[in-house]
Amino acid sequence: MPVSLGRTLATQLDVFVCIGTSSGPVALVVAGIHGDEYEGPAAVAQFASEISVELVSGIVLLVPVAHPTAFEAGTRTSPIDRLNLARVFPGKADGRPTERLAHFLFSEFALAADYLIDLHSGGVDYQFLPLAGFYGHPERRNPSWEAALMMGLPALWQLPETDGVLSREFTRLGKTAVGAEYLGGGSLADQGIREYVQGIWSCLTYWGVCKGPMTKPSREATILGNDWLPAPASGLFHACCKLGDLVRGGERLATIRDRRGSLLAEVVAEENGLVLGLRNKAYIQEKEQAVLVGTMLTLKE
Repeated sequence: MPVSLGRTLATQLDVFVCIGTSSGPVALVVAGIHGDEYEGPAAVAQFASEISVELVSGIVLLVPVAHPTAFEAGTRTSPIDRLNLARVFPGKADGRPTERLAHFLFSEFALAADYLIDLHSGGVDYQFLPLAGFYGHPERRNPSWEAALMMGLPALWQLPETDGVLSREFTRLGKTAVGAEYLGGGSLADQGIREYVQGIWSCLTYWGVCKGPMTKPSREATILGNDWLPAPASGLFHACCKLGDLVRGGERLATIRDRRGSLLAEVVAEENGLVLGLRNKAYIQEKEQAVLVGTMLTLKE
């Protein structure tokens, strides 16, 4: 599908559409919102090769690479206007190129869908513990929470209410969204592809959109909340912890040094929790995301 990004700019989206043999809900699966994240695009393409109309009740919309210009450049943000597509939804029809792309994606696909799966990874700059993200409270009456369980990943993260994120803006329409993160560092994990494909099948089957393999939700998954700790200074970032580490409040998580090796600042845990995300790229700028420590949440019955 051609997408106009302005008077002289355009891009093209690959979109897979599967219309089932019977009526039902519309499910949208999106990946590649950041151009340096690879498990999601590979998984969506793999899922597209497996699905067939006989297995679908309703419509499945698949967008493997939502931001083609960033994908081709291998960057988190747009090489055209430096905007982060994951912070500008629902976009603007007459805005900057990335805002126009967001508007197209939101108006053409998100508004038509009943359910959304938004697949990410850490990209070049970050690494994540494999996790499924949900909005609201971890309770059985929350459809976003139940969808996160169906993804079958080892950790469940209460997503921050960040404006401009596709899944957040989708939930503001009263619809069900689930997000996911898987490793990163600019690489492509085969296990991540497999687990994402299984998670897509599981969620779509749970929602009644597909007939396929469905993961039995693990009630033992770790439930976590919280947001990223920002870098207090610009310089060379050195982590003192690893993904999956249990840390205590006050514990040093990372140091930031200048190019002469002098200590500029430390990143310190504010409370007890589990390391869910880490800066991967060694140079970090002040206020950029440094370490994500998830705090334990309790399931509400």
